[in-house]
Amino acid sequence: MKTFDKIIQQTDEWFQKRKGKITGTVLKDIMGTPYKRSEAIYEMIGDILAEGVEDQSENAMARGNRLEGEARAMFGFYQSKSVKETGIAEKDDNRQIASSPDGLIGENEALEIKCMGRKNHVKFWLTNKVPDEYEWQVIQYFIVNPKLEKLYFVGYHPEITIHPMHILEVKRDSIQTKILTAEKAQLAFLTEVKSILSTIIEF
Repeated sequence: MKTFDKIIQQTDEWFQKRKGKITGTVLKDIMGTPYKRSEAIYEMIGDILAEGVEDQSENAMARGNRLEGEARAMFGFYQSKSVKETGIAEKDDNRQIASSPDGLIGENEALEIKCMGRKNHVKFWLTNKVPDEYEWQVIQYFIVNPKLEKLYFVGYHPEITIHPMHILEVKRDSIQTKILTAEKAQLAFLTEVKSILSTIIEF
């Protein structure tokens, strides 16, 4: 057994030394459920491919705020598209139904950017599938804008230099059933909210 006595745990040097290695924590995942094992694979690939060590103190929102503008500019440049920034978009016939697009490309295309951690960036790249936790966020784009035909779902992680940006095109016709289901559910929800409010205040 070789030891590194001068390396202090929880330092950047320690995290760098652990990259791409099976530790006791990783072994727990390997020996766990098939899902845990597959997640460990994506995490190890991310560690091996990424430069430097991941900032353990930076949460997903902070990372997104830091990198989103860079990702939008890179997408626009390499895709030769003019991307318009906007704060919020509301549905024409129901302003209570809204979304916060990361970019608009004319009336028919839009951009959603996710600056995920290493593991999830690699997972998105290799599975080429919108992560489950973002599915309804994607669908909301199409509900708010009935003219939208294509959404570019973009994963961006500049430290994965071999593939820093992964782009998945989501087309309306491929999710039309879910769009209709989600729109119907929102209308029912708003009706219920209005009904309850009517017992409290007068409209």
